[in-house]
Formats: sequence, C-alpha cells, structure tokens
Amino acid sequence: MNNSVGPRYAFIGTFMWFSSYVIWMVSTAAKVWVPFSTFLFGADMTQHWRIAGLEPTQVVGLLAVGWMILVTCVASRGINKIARITAVGGIAVMCLNLVLLLVSVAILLLTGGHFAQDINFISSPNPGYQSGLAMLSFVVFAIFAYGGIEAVGGLVDKTEKPEKNFAKGIVFAAIVISVGYSLAIFLWGVSTNWQQVLSNSSVNLGNITYILMKSLGMTLGNALHLSPETAMVMGVWFARITGLSMFLAYTGAFFHPQLLTAESDYSGHAEGVVARADDQTECRRDADDGNVVTVPAGEPVYPVGFIWWRYGFSVL
Repeated sequence: MNNSVGPRYAFIGTFMWFSSYVIWMVSTAAKVWVPFSTFLFGADMTQHWRIAGLEPTQVVGLLAVGWMILVTCVASRGINKIARITAVGGIAVMCLNLVLLLVSVAILLLTGGHFAQDINFISSPNPGYQSGLAMLSFVVFAIFAYGGIEAVGGLVDKTEKPEKNFAKGIVFAAIVISVGYSLAIFLWGVSTNWQQVLSNSSVNLGNITYILMKSLGMTLGNALHLSPETAMVMGVWFARITGLSMFLAYTGAFFHPQLLTAESDYSGHAEGVVARADDQTECRRDADDGNVVTVPAGEPVYPVGFIWWRYGFSVL
C-alpha cells in the first residue's frame, strides 16, 4: 500500500483494517457461546443463562471477557498453534457445506423433488422484504459474503509466484463464494418453510444456522419415514454437530487475526523502525516457537505486540 498510494493512505487503510477487528472480535466473543450452547443442549440456551442474579446478557458478556483472556493465553504459545486451530475451523465449515448439499439432494430424491418452500424468484416469504428498497438492503448481506478475502493479503509471501497466482486465487475465491452462497440459499428451501420454521420471534441471526440445520435433520428423518420422535432426535443431533462445527469455525476465525496482524505489522515496518536479528530465518523460527505475544483486547486498534528476539527486545 505504501508503494501504491503513499504512506499516509497506507497508514489510514491499515488502521481502518485493524480497527474493524474491534467490532468483529467483540461481537464474536459473545456470539461464540451460541454454538457452544447448541452443542451442549441441542438448542440456543444463552437467553436463559443466569448466574448469581446476573441477566443472560451479562453472563454472556462475562464469558466473552473470559474468552478474550483464553485467546491471549493460547496466542502467546506461538503462531504454529494458531495455524492449527484455524485449519480445524476451516475444515469444519467445509464439512457443514458438504452436509447441506448431500442431505438436501437426498431429501429431494426421497420426496420426489418436493421443496418445503415454494420457489419464487420475485416475492420473498419474509414480510420484511416485500418492497424493492427492502430487498435492495439484502445487498448488504451479499457484500458480507466476501468478508475475509482481504485477510489473505498476509499470505502473499507464502504464495508461489504471487505476482501471477495471488490475483487468480482471489478471483477464483470470489467465484466460489458467489456460486456457493447462491446454491446454499436455494438448497435451504428444500428442508425449511418460512412460516413453519423461521417466522418465530425467537429466530435471530445468532441462532438461525442451528435452527436451519435442525430443520434439515428433521426433514431428512421425515423423508426416511422415521417416527416423529426419531426425526426430532435426528434434528437435535444435526444442531449439536453444527454447534460444534461452528464453535471450531469461530475459534479458528477468532485466532486468525492474531496471526495476520502480528506478522503483517512486523514485516511491514520500515527498516530501522523495529529491531531485527541478523538471521531472518532465526527470527521467523523464534516467532513460530512462541516468541511473539499479542494482546487481542488491544491489538485490533493497532497491534501491540511484545517481541523478544535472541538479539534484543523491541516494541511494535
């Protein structure tokens, strides 16, 4: 960015990028307990958690603070451990998408191509999206579908022939996201009816994933002509497995900024601003072994890391 637009706009852009992690990490620290609750109880019970007279929102807030502390402790163990956690989260999300695809196709085959929600490409079953302006607001969700692509900028140095392959990778990822999201939205109509499942006031953006997966499991059970009780149990276990998968995914996504901000901030400094060891290979080995400690509570605004090298101590 410095070479493209100059140091001033490079700083502003980087500052905005890191600052955006403040909002994201705060919201995620609280939202991560929804899938955890679903995994334990088969449903979102965070709205009923009360401890020592505290309201559910206060309990979730305290758990979010504890989560931040836990992330700090784990991140201080080294970048390699963060990479492993991130990989597990990514695999979990891929498996969820695969489950949606395979189960939806199976339901279509078992029910003779019947959709739980009638297909209509013009009118939305959601009463909040009846006007053209309201439907246009859905574009916001479409934009968020591409959120995270900018994070791979920190992996340019790990890409073979980055000047050629990195841009191709970004374009390929954007195409996969577009097709994948469109297909997933379409497939949810196989197992979920808006009026029967999603019109309930208890459904929100925090728990809708688990409600949808529970409906997917129940619909599969009904398509297999299982008893209502067995179909319900199948739906609950779909929700539990989804809760575990999303918890791992949130965990990986939460740790990912710790890797990117520390690495990009260190490597992006001008020569002489940060003390460096003579042996760059040794520097990277020290970082991988855990000699980089990041503080998630403060680093999203502008990363503050305490790095000690074999040849000195420096503050980013």
